[in-house]
Amino acid sequence: MYNSFMMRYKLLMVICVFQTKASLCQLPSEYIFNNTSRNSELAMKKNKIGIEITTSVLQAKISREQGNYRLRSHLQSAYSIGINDIYSINQGLSISSGFHFVIGIRNFYANIPDNDIPGYPSEPPVIEDKDSWAAIRIPILIEKKIKIKKVKTFALKMGVNIKYSGFMQDESISGFIIDSNQIINIFNAELSLRNNDKPWVTFLAGVSKLFVLGNKNILTVGLQADISTTYFIKGSYIITIPNHPNTSGTYKINGTSLGLAVQYILTGANKRLVRNYQKNIR
Repeated sequence: MYNSFMMRYKLLMVICVFQTKASLCQLPSEYIFNNTSRNSELAMKKNKIGIEITTSVLQAKISREQGNYRLRSHLQSAYSIGINDIYSINQGLSISSGFHFVIGIRNFYANIPDNDIPGYPSEPPVIEDKDSWAAIRIPILIEKKIKIKKVKTFALKMGVNIKYSGFMQDESISGFIIDSNQIINIFNAELSLRNNDKPWVTFLAGVSKLFVLGNKNILTVGLQADISTTYFIKGSYIITIPNHPNTSGTYKINGTSLGLAVQYILTGANKRLVRNYQKNIR
């Protein structure tokens, strides 16, 4: 009789333990579990907020129409910061949109031979300019998560940016030298930075690595390419060196770039439920 009682007691304990673990898995519908790794993680809320910083490099397109001098440009840089609203369709697929502020730095220069302007060496360039521009962008993206060897998680994203720079002012740029106590104009440029007050669309694609942090928020680090066919900065220039033929051409930037993006995602995970879950599955 005693043995029968002990068998029933042990069976009852097994059933209680099973029911306890099962009840810990019955979380609200906005949570799901990812059981593909040894330490299974609690999936996050469907809606998340991401804070993203991006740095990128781009080039200007400079065309010479006439003359002998060449206007050039170094690699240019752009930086953006903004907030994304991320919605998880399922465990591996999400869509997002956001609002970002962009600031870029444009530049150009021209090396004029020493003999063409006596008293002015070709280095540093006698014609040179560097200034900033700004825009806003609204990304609309779809993102697919991919697991490699059930441990490393990457995300592929693709979509569009809607950009606008109509709040910028057009620019007039001049360059001078002093010769025999006279101020001589040797360069003029007129640049429009407003894209005729119209927004434009660019295509965005990228890949990033995901890191789940100790606080259950997510850090992503990745590369992205932004492809544009719209020259939102454009203008003309003329180089007028005394006693030499004028050089003229166009200067344009469309913003096509390659960049590094870092995003911190606030997942809204219930840390108490996470701790309980991990404690009870050990």
